[in-house]
Amino acid sequence: MGVMPAYLGDLGALSTKIVTSFDGNPSKSLPTIMATVCLCDPTTGELISVMEGSYLTALRTGGLGGLAARYLSRENAHTVGLVGAGVQARTQLMALAEVRKITSVKVYDILNERADAFATEMQKKLGIEVQSCSRAAEAVRGSDIIVTVSTSKMPVFDGDLIEPGAHISAFGNFKPNERELDSKTVLKSRVFVDSEEAALAEAGDLLIPIREGTIKRSHILGEIGEVLIGSKPGRRSGGDVTLFKSVGIGIQDCAAASLAYTKAKEAGLGKEISLR
Repeated sequence: MGVMPAYLGDLGALSTKIVTSFDGNPSKSLPTIMATVCLCDPTTGELISVMEGSYLTALRTGGLGGLAARYLSRENAHTVGLVGAGVQARTQLMALAEVRKITSVKVYDILNERADAFATEMQKKLGIEVQSCSRAAEAVRGSDIIVTVSTSKMPVFDGDLIEPGAHISAFGNFKPNERELDSKTVLKSRVFVDSEEAALAEAGDLLIPIREGTIKRSHILGEIGEVLIGSKPGRRSGGDVTLFKSVGIGIQDCAAASLAYTKAKEAGLGKEISLR
């Protein structure tokens, strides 16, 4: 269980997200990650909203993946390989379809039926060819954009499969002693993160190769926000392999929760309750 408090002064938003991660949930037809977001009045601390946070988390995470791909993937990137077929895979693909002209998708999940259901659902939803794969390598090989949203504790594919020009977004694992990506993948990539401080505390994908001596901390070239404002260069050439590693930070939830609350109020949605 994690607790993620955040305050955005310019937005006037104060929130806390309580998030849990249970690896066995998919076998029980439950999402791996579940969350609740509490939004408070930033001037008094009064609780003003409690909202289901799992889908909110998926939306903000998918949006972040789309943003990273917009700035780090090749402009002509059109094929996607997904490792993991849960809720977050859906929002990742939805966001990618907004920033790139995606023509084909390959998806792998450790539960074959989940990959099959994802392929059927998202092909119909987005009008894009989506193919279910029996191995992660099939989804990764030849893909312009690779997204990992699994709960694996060990690398899900061989870094030798990554071709020049590919972009990788790694969202699945956020524990310091576990990883989805092998050291070869990280070593060959221009690496960016959402928060360097958080990544160096939680991202096993980066911490393990640092401890091994495969890379140094300086291999992390910057935060995605620095790329957005132009203070750090992202992709330099069509042959670069770029990697965006996200562990998730509270301000992302705070911004999304504030927007959801504002929209709900405008639409007259939600239920008023008294806790006193």
